[in-house]
Amino acid sequence: MTNVQIPGMPLPQLLAGFALHDPVPDIRICNIASNSAQITPDSAFVALPGIKSNGIDYAIDAVKAGAVVVIYDASDEYSLSRIPLLRKQVDTCWVGVDQLERANGHIVSRFFGDPGRAMTIVGITGTDGKSSVTHLVTQALTRIGKSCASIGTLGYGIANQLTPDSLTTPDAVSLQSRLFEFQQQRCEYVVMEVSSHALEQFRVNGCDFDIAVLTNLGRDHLDYHGSHESYAAAKARLFHEFELSGRVVNADDAFGAQLSQTVDQDSLYRYSALSDTGQGAEVRLKSCELTANGQNICAITPLGEVTAVTALIGRFNVENTLACIATLVALGLDYSELEIAVKDLKPIPGRMEKFIGRRGMASAVIDFAHTEQALRACLGASRKHTAGKLWCVFGCGGDRDQGKRSGMGRAVEQLADRAIVTDDNPRNESPEKIVSEILAGMQHPERACVVHNRQAAIEYALSQAAAEDLVVIAGKGHEQEQIVGNERRPFSDRHVVSRILQVSHD
Repeated sequence: MTNVQIPGMPLPQLLAGFALHDPVPDIRICNIASNSAQITPDSAFVALPGIKSNGIDYAIDAVKAGAVVVIYDASDEYSLSRIPLLRKQVDTCWVGVDQLERANGHIVSRFFGDPGRAMTIVGITGTDGKSSVTHLVTQALTRIGKSCASIGTLGYGIANQLTPDSLTTPDAVSLQSRLFEFQQQRCEYVVMEVSSHALEQFRVNGCDFDIAVLTNLGRDHLDYHGSHESYAAAKARLFHEFELSGRVVNADDAFGAQLSQTVDQDSLYRYSALSDTGQGAEVRLKSCELTANGQNICAITPLGEVTAVTALIGRFNVENTLACIATLVALGLDYSELEIAVKDLKPIPGRMEKFIGRRGMASAVIDFAHTEQALRACLGASRKHTAGKLWCVFGCGGDRDQGKRSGMGRAVEQLADRAIVTDDNPRNESPEKIVSEILAGMQHPERACVVHNRQAAIEYALSQAAAEDLVVIAGKGHEQEQIVGNERRPFSDRHVVSRILQVSHD
């Protein structure tokens, strides 16, 4: 991304309609940030109440770094209790905004000139498939000559040339600044993943979404949301709280079917991969032909039948491709554009990515699957491409939903011939504890092999597997590091596999 000059804005203009008390001092703001480390001279510091810490506690640091105003949450009791003392310690402007977390995205968007209004924005949410559908839609629009950017788990950039990022959906300041840069580079479309955390924390407020897409709803992030119902409600916000021209929903998913009944029917585009239940869907599967490289997917659409020629494997990639097609229809492409857009669709790094072993060695599939639902789909798809035994190297992340661990162990025991349990970003949890909770889901845990060192686990599986076997390495996909404690160590499943099998991963 190129560096672009951001125009400043008078504080009264920035906070018009948001500040609780007038008049707001006539100060010119040249930067805005909610992280005190990102403050520069003449900045506005947005002191957001956080989960682990409160921004108001960093107000002094922000002022010392150049903040000329602290925008605080006037409905947050902790902030209100701290401000009298803070006023005595630093001389700056203090402006209260009611429910600041909700207002923040709109304020930040205004600072950057509401860039989302100049582009067509597609928001994609769901437990599984967000990255794949984002990649496919971006790829398809780029193929027909549209300037399309994307933001998500894989990073951000134009035409799938991505810069890595740490969050699926970034904070409001990072998000709006990237939209501003895309606008400056004359992008027509932005396709972005929208996580449940981002919706719950109102990070995407001010984004002006045009199209919302739901892939599915499984079990994930219950450590944060507390219940499946709260998790579903967070996802539903994308479909109810924005002025959308199109709503793309997986009709085969129970939550998708339920959501379809609660939204504007004129803007609804359902897709279905099931012939028996998908008759009412606007985009539905007609046929799927397996090929040497992937699968050709013929879909019935409101524009007519279209065949997507893909290098994708797995039934779930049929659903992802249908989601892509339905999104393109919702965007208003004509039939000739649609035909061209879905020719030669390719997988993304670390998503059911196959590596063919040299003579005498097994092949491998690397996938990001880190939920039971995704793992079952990955192993089920891989079985169809396995002449011999199916191996699975996997683990579960630490400091995350512990309830899914036994289910993932059960899925691998049921669907793979050999299970290798290893570490997958243990973070601050005991790797031994994580593994024991995975093994608790298996009827015969003694048959699983435990190798905590992930590189050693991959090396062991590929050295022991026969030439006709297939080794699935699940959980990390495209990731470039292993998180142990608070340390981020460089590590890539793709690099390890490429080195062992002596093949290119680019």
